[in-house]
Amino acid sequence: MFQVGAACYGTALQAAQAVASAQLGAVVNHGGSAYVVDLLSVTEASITYGLRPVGGGVPLQLVSDFVAQPCNLLGVEDGLSMGWMVAGVWIAVYAIVFIARTVFHVGGDNDGDA
Repeated sequence: MFQVGAACYGTALQAAQAVASAQLGAVVNHGGSAYVVDLLSVTEASITYGLRPVGGGVPLQLVSDFVAQPCNLLGVEDGLSMGWMVAGVWIAVYAIVFIARTVFHVGGDNDGDA
């Protein structure tokens, strides 16, 4: 699984296609001129963009290296792990308070019902 933004994709090629599709039709500045971005090809290792001049002229070809990032989004297992950690902290706090009340008689007989 590979991550692009907040989404995960099954293959590096699908991740590269997602990155490339986000750039299509954008107007970019390259060398002081405005170009419209077209997509020429996508592989797992690179994305080839075509830059078409807005005012007419010779189009450019730009090859951009692509390295797919592993998917690091939180899953169910992560949520369960964090949930048990929080529960463990609450149990520890309850145990400490219980021991303090029992051993040191914190609170005494006065429950505030005076």
